[in-house]
Amino acid sequence: MTGFPARAQSLMAEEETLPDFEIDHLETFAEFLLVNPLEILFYLNLLARRHCLFTAYVDEGRRFFPTAIVAVDEASGQFFLDASNLGENQVNPAAARQITLLTHLDRIKIQIRLTALRSVLRQGQPTLAAALPTRLLRLQRREFFRLELAEDTPILCQIAATTADGQTQTLELSLSDISGGGVCLTADLENAGLFPRNALFQHCRLEIPDEGVIQVNLRVCKAFDVSTPDGQRHLRVGCEFVNLPGSRLAFIEHYITRIERQRKTRAEE
Repeated sequence: MTGFPARAQSLMAEEETLPDFEIDHLETFAEFLLVNPLEILFYLNLLARRHCLFTAYVDEGRRFFPTAIVAVDEASGQFFLDASNLGENQVNPAAARQITLLTHLDRIKIQIRLTALRSVLRQGQPTLAAALPTRLLRLQRREFFRLELAEDTPILCQIAATTADGQTQTLELSLSDISGGGVCLTADLENAGLFPRNALFQHCRLEIPDEGVIQVNLRVCKAFDVSTPDGQRHLRVGCEFVNLPGSRLAFIEHYITRIERQRKTRAEE
């Protein structure tokens, strides 16, 4: 396990002001809080694969040290942090009341709050073991243009949902709008129970007309009842993309741009 750059270590001595963590202000940032265990696991594993460098703040943040996630063990309910820099920085996280992990993933700030750490050897290397967190703050603030879809050019989304009795139900839903940040699904009101806030749907299939089919992961942000002009009611389910690869984002943005150009051309005729 390699050490971290000397510059990152020297920054510890230069820190004078206490950090103000957004995870302590959920009245303002609640919409960015993830609590779904599957989604939290998804991000922990991704952060480990990307070798993302964390700053681990001890207690109120007067002391901190650089670290990284070296392994995630879902079976034991633990994940492990690199502890190779603790001796040099004279930090004892095992005695801390809380640890706040801060990093960035694709320019999005990630914060994780831990309450206990244990020093353990893993594969002969010093690590810190922690219980899998129940909350993860993901501060995604980027705004995307949202394209409202016409009935004559529908986009269909196929998802696998779990019913109350544990059965898997495959639904094919139409989209009311799409952006680079997510989609809004149209569903029957009777299926409202399948779409609680923060529910994570993985490997969903988006069938985009004249473009092709792509696979995406969706997280439910909100679900609400709407009525059409003819008096019919249905459910709108607003979802965000979870870790959408850049190539698929470009695919979606290309479709949005093409449709907007077509609509503009028709409007000018």
